[in-house]
Formats: sequence, C-alpha cells, structure tokens
Amino acid sequence: MFFELNADNADAWDNFVLSHPQGSVHQTSAWASFQKQIPGRDEVLGFGMKDKQNKIIATCLCVKMHTGFGDKYWYYSPRGPVNPTPEFITHITHQLTNSSTRPLFWRIDPYITKQLTLSHLKISPATQQYQPTDSLVLDISQSEEDLLAQMKRKGRYNISLARKKDVQIKKSKDLNIFWKIYQETTGRDGFSGHEKSYYEKFLDLPYSELFIAEFEGTPIAAAIATFCGSKAIYYYGASTSDPKYRPLMAPYLLQWEMILEAKKRNCTSYDFTGIAPEDQPNHEYAGISAFKWKFGGERHTYLPATEIIFRSWWYRLYRMAKRCK
Repeated sequence: MFFELNADNADAWDNFVLSHPQGSVHQTSAWASFQKQIPGRDEVLGFGMKDKQNKIIATCLCVKMHTGFGDKYWYYSPRGPVNPTPEFITHITHQLTNSSTRPLFWRIDPYITKQLTLSHLKISPATQQYQPTDSLVLDISQSEEDLLAQMKRKGRYNISLARKKDVQIKKSKDLNIFWKIYQETTGRDGFSGHEKSYYEKFLDLPYSELFIAEFEGTPIAAAIATFCGSKAIYYYGASTSDPKYRPLMAPYLLQWEMILEAKKRNCTSYDFTGIAPEDQPNHEYAGISAFKWKFGGERHTYLPATEIIFRSWWYRLYRMAKRCK
C-alpha cells in the first residue's frame, strides 16, 4: 500500500526514517519543511510504502528543483529513497510524471552500496553529486578512551593542545558569529557556500546545533552538526584566518566536543561527510580529508547519484547547458 506524507502520518514517517539504517535527517518531515523555505524549492512531495500489516517499509522525499529554463524543473531525493526497492521507485516515477508539466528527471542518491535494478527505466549518471560518494564515519558506540586510542597520534595531540591553551567550546544560537568566520574560510579556501538565510533556516531544524570555539572570549572556529536518530552528521565548519589563533588547533577540540555531544544524545555514528575517494589523491577534498582522518573512523563508499529520465530531449538540452556552464 502506498501513501503520501501529511501532518497526520508525519510522526510515524519520522519514526521509520530515524530507525532505518539508510535513514537520515535528509528524509525527515522537518527536512521537507526546511526545503520548502529555500527559494526555488517551493514543493516537497513525500511518498511512502506500507506492508500488509500497515507497517511503513519505505519512504522518500522529492524536492522540486527549478532548472532556470522557464517552467522546466526536476526532483531531487537527498539520501533517498529509504529502502529503495524497484517496486517503490516505479510507483514514485508514476506519481512524479502524472501531470501535464512533467519533470525532466528525478535524481536519487540513497545510502546504498549495490546497484539498483532499474532496467525498465531510462537512467543516467547524475550531472552533479550533491552528496559525497565517500564519507568518513566514526563508530561512537565505543568508550571515550577507545575513541581516543584509535585516533591518529596527531589528532590526540591537537585536542590536548587546544585544551591546554584553554580553548573553550560552547553551543550558540548566534548565526552572526558563524557567518563571520565562515566568510573568512570561504575567502581563504576559494569555495562558495550558501546565502546567510540558508544557514538561518538550517539551524531552525530540530536536529541542528551550532558550536563555537573561543579563545579569551574571541570566536576562532565554528561548526554546525545534526543529531538525528542514531546518526550525527558534521555539516559546515569554519575557522579564523588570523595567524595568531591558528596554532591553537581549535577545530580539533571543536570536533571532539561535538563527538561527545553525539554520544550524549545516544547517537552511534558520527559522519564527517565528504572525503577524497581512494583513487583520487588530488581531489578537492584532499586537504579536509587529512584533517578528518586524524580522528580515525572508516571509509563508507556509496553509489554515485542516478538520474531517472522522464523527458529525453529536454534532459539532453539541460545536460548540455550544465556542461557549458
């Protein structure tokens, strides 16, 4: 039996997502509400499947994404579907194409490692990877002592150094602190982030938390994480460019305190998210990967995103435009 997400079944939906190994914050009802507030993502559809005992066995959020070409759009399921069976995916494709203005395609990137059987559908590797294929995941069901023991020696040393220098970690609701440091980081490292309003809405999620590292009252590093079910996910980080503070190693203590917070909230895994694939030493994540690996953990590699094509001609045109851009 198939159903759609609504206010009456949102709690049951979230209970399923939070208890499933493939579930994450990206597929919760709160994430749907968050996405609806982002310009250009005004619609989020939620599809679910139940068994004969009326038990939820699969869910999927589909976020409407505008192409920038007139009224043309596509759908994206971040880290979804949860439990992506061929039957469930076929049902969703029928629902998404059941309109006069059909989407160009539907992109999926669930937490899976084996290829799905979708030979009955037109599919293609995604034009972009919004989610990293490789993540560093730390098993935090271990004791604090064991977590420290499995770290790289330099990781333990830097945490200890930050403590000795009296770096202080605190939770905060002041996005302005994060934003100021984040702008320093993007300018220094040469990447672009979201608008400030995006992070404001992100922090409104019931699972989000902002952490600040201070030295003598001056904020010198910041990070945003989510704590959702058994998964804690490190999302956004920033550190000052001031050479006076960088030797204090604040980001190491900041991550460690976030890991401890995840343990307090009964999470069993801490996901550092994107790291460079094993066969790509010059990948754009190479630098940040070296930092993350100092905490230990294991590499998790997922299948790249797949796009299910609904309108072939427009899809080819869209891909050409993306390549030119």
